[in-house]
Amino acid sequence: MSRRGRQKYNKAGYPFFITTAVNGFLKIFSLGDKYYNILIDNLQFYLKKHKADLNVYVLMPNHIHLIVSMPQGESISDFMRDFKKFTSKTIKENLKDDGYNSTVKKLIELSDMGKFKFWMDRFDDVIVLNEKIMETKLNYIHYNPVKAGLVKEITDWKYSSSRNYYLDDNSVIEICKV
Repeated sequence: MSRRGRQKYNKAGYPFFITTAVNGFLKIFSLGDKYYNILIDNLQFYLKKHKADLNVYVLMPNHIHLIVSMPQGESISDFMRDFKKFTSKTIKENLKDDGYNSTVKKLIELSDMGKFKFWMDRFDDVIVLNEKIMETKLNYIHYNPVKAGLVKEITDWKYSSSRNYYLDDNSVIEICKV
């Protein structure tokens, strides 16, 4: 799925459906709200820095799905590079501070280079070229916590834009609805 058309559309001002996962699919974010908040804070910062809009999201225990609308001239690759680099650094510091040294060690062991590596290499993306693709991806994202057995209803998952769309709840992060 990754890089399909990204070179052609990268700075053309399109929305991108993004998936990225924690190395080894470790459920780091299930360690508590603090770790989800690192993602949220960094999303807000890099959305502003890259002048992008967050349209849809879900933050899962070991991966995230986003639909991010990039303005013309801005790169989804640059956005994800910045986001992943800084969240990785911040999460590593917090894991150490919180005494999760075995988790830090596991993330080092999972790395090919013997260094701490939080996120898997690269990220998967799909360019959202029409309303049908947008609707399909929005539903996929919103139903992800239900499918994973984490909640019964899509609006029960705190870290999902389903709450923004269906409950008008912007308490976690504000989005730009599509």
